[in-house]
Order: sequence, then structure tokens, then C-alpha cells
Amino acid sequence: MHENKNEHNTGTKTIKKIGKATYEVIVHFNENATETMQDKLKRIMLREMEREKDKKPHKND
Repeated sequence: MHENKNEHNTGTKTIKKIGKATYEVIVHFNENATETMQDKLKRIMLREMEREKDKKPHKND
């Protein structure tokens, strides 16, 4: 995996080749964000857990 700053200096660019496809991902963060990365990850995980719970059939159904 190759990683470096992109041309516009707005984030970190990662390039990964999988088979014949090359993927380029640019990650950037809002400097004015009020939510910590830990809070954001917790929120995302809780939301995913709720989605999974809603997918599963209930035992009483």
C-alpha cells in the first residue's frame, strides 16, 4: 500500500492495487469538528448494531 499527501494538501491519499484494479482513497478531517474520533466511531458502531438488530427476526414472531 502506498500513502502520501495529495496535491491539494487537504488529506492523506492512499493507493492500493487489488488484482487489476487500483483504488485511490483520500482521507481528510474537518479541523472545526466538535466530535472526537472516538465519539464518531462509537456513534457509527451503535448505529450499525441497531441496523443489525432491526434485520434479525424476533423470537416471539
